[in-house]
Amino acid sequence: MTHVYVSLERDEDGYPPFDEEEIDATEMGGGRFRIEGVPVFVYGLAVGDVVKVARVRGDDRLWVTEVVEQAGHWTSRVVPKDPAALDDVASLFQELGCRAHATPFGLVAVDVPASAPAGPVLALLDQGAAAGRWHFDLGVGPE
Repeated sequence: MTHVYVSLERDEDGYPPFDEEEIDATEMGGGRFRIEGVPVFVYGLAVGDVVKVARVRGDDRLWVTEVVEQAGHWTSRVVPKDPAALDDVASLFQELGCRAHATPFGLVAVDVPASAPAGPVLALLDQGAAAGRWHFDLGVGPE
């Protein structure tokens, strides 16, 4: 396992709080890597996607330059209103067949595999938001 890096653009409020994101990936040869970690801040990238990388002069890191194959996974970030609920929120998504984990950034990163039905996951996201339990966004939405 190695790491690839993606440059992040901050919004007018300075979010996300980083200039780049480090993501676990597996080398596939030919400058291609399969994403293994759940992207926390990156839009347009999900677990299983295959990316091309390049090195920047003076930097040993591998920088993602493009997505060459999408795996059919989708990604959501859920920000609970109650910071103490991170693990409980992650468990709700795990029960639906998702890979979800609390992050040190106050949000839950959710990977929804292609095998998981989108309807129940989207319903849970919407219900939690409507009930005021959390805010969420989609880094990659369902097809």
